[in-house]
Amino acid sequence: MLIIKHNTNAVISRNVTLKRFGLCFLFALFIIFTNKTEAQTIANKLNSVSIGTDSTVLIRDVGTPTKKEAVNRWFYNKDQAVFVNDKIIDIRLHERSHKIKLRKDKDKKDEIVPPVSYLRIGMTSEEALELSGAPDVSVAGHDWYYTKRHRVELTYGKIEKVDLHIKSNLEKLDWIRLNFSNGSLLFMYITIAFVMFGVALGIKLSGFRELAKNLKVVLIGCTSQYILLPALTFILILIIRPTPSVAMGMILVAACPGGNVSNFISSLAKGNIPLSVSLTAVATIMAIFMTPLNFLLWGSLYSKSSELVIPFTIDVWEMLRTVFILLGIPIALGIWFTKQFPVLTQKIIKPIKWISIVIFLGYIVAALSANINYFLMYIHLIFLIVLVHNALAFLTGYSFASLFKLSDNNRRTITIETGIQNSGLGLVLIFNPNLFNGLGGMAFIAAWWGIWHIVSGLTLGFWWARKPLKE
Repeated sequence: MLIIKHNTNAVISRNVTLKRFGLCFLFALFIIFTNKTEAQTIANKLNSVSIGTDSTVLIRDVGTPTKKEAVNRWFYNKDQAVFVNDKIIDIRLHERSHKIKLRKDKDKKDEIVPPVSYLRIGMTSEEALELSGAPDVSVAGHDWYYTKRHRVELTYGKIEKVDLHIKSNLEKLDWIRLNFSNGSLLFMYITIAFVMFGVALGIKLSGFRELAKNLKVVLIGCTSQYILLPALTFILILIIRPTPSVAMGMILVAACPGGNVSNFISSLAKGNIPLSVSLTAVATIMAIFMTPLNFLLWGSLYSKSSELVIPFTIDVWEMLRTVFILLGIPIALGIWFTKQFPVLTQKIIKPIKWISIVIFLGYIVAALSANINYFLMYIHLIFLIVLVHNALAFLTGYSFASLFKLSDNNRRTITIETGIQNSGLGLVLIFNPNLFNGLGGMAFIAAWWGIWHIVSGLTLGFWWARKPLKE
């Protein structure tokens, strides 16, 4: 009898749970259907209004907007730069074919470029005047929003334009310049230099002699990271066809050396720790030349093959100089410090590596928090791209190591070294005003990669930690 009673209670409980789930599901469908119907109703009403209609008539026929915004519109021909509180909040192009320009080329004074091409969301009016000159027309007006996807532009209280079905899309990222002050940029430089100094403390000149005994595996690891990953990234870009700034961000991340957490993740995953340290050391030193070279090569190819491109005018010497300062000098100091103070180095090397990881994450969070509104608005657009790109990096390392039938612990190490990239270096290059000046899509890709590759790397490391090494 007790058993029957228990089973009866279980059935009743399950039925109640199913009923509650069903009610919640129906309620969710009701909300979705209601919102969709309301949006469609508003769209139909807005479709029926005429240009030049008075705002009072608009309210009578369509209703009160959910949001009103006082704006100042600068017109360059038919293109608009929309200002709120003296900052550009939107760039509305008459022709979608217009391409952005990173900077004015002194050698191409006769080049005909739409003035709006130099502008970025986030710029002040003073910066806009300096880059693009005075607008043809400047008009004060209002933007009225009926839901986030329906906008009406009003000038002098009359309808100028009606935009239906506005969507957040990757193209908007091409026109965003993320905010990062000179002081913050200096902090980024110091942070990356400190991280690289910490990496260099594990590099001993005598250790390079040991690499000769394991030269094949080191070459496989470096080839995976500096040749295969950038090449496969380029192929991925051709397949998914992201917008120019996002594509450039993917190329730059793929061109960077391994990240500073790769050694820890390799030890967690039962990888070959000496190989991990060696690959980090070699890849970091090679990055002084390979990062600019890879970005120049694949970025130029992308610029030529894509119909939607940022005109590719990268200052190679500026990139080389920046990478040398950020990598070359700290690495040289780290190697010198290790040789001069071996006992002290052994005491501080582990704390410095942990401090480096914390500081690294801190400055990525700082980069995002200064632009949190943009980040929350567009993270859903780049999340999947970074996930796929990072998975491709791990898969590249594992497949290439497997192709040469390396041991299981070496496969794990090369997988991690290929999948963990120093996106912090990429961020510093992106925020350099002489290179990319905080170009939105590039910065979002590098910043989110810096967070995501630690999540994915630790997940992989913990999973492998539970798996015994194959003989």
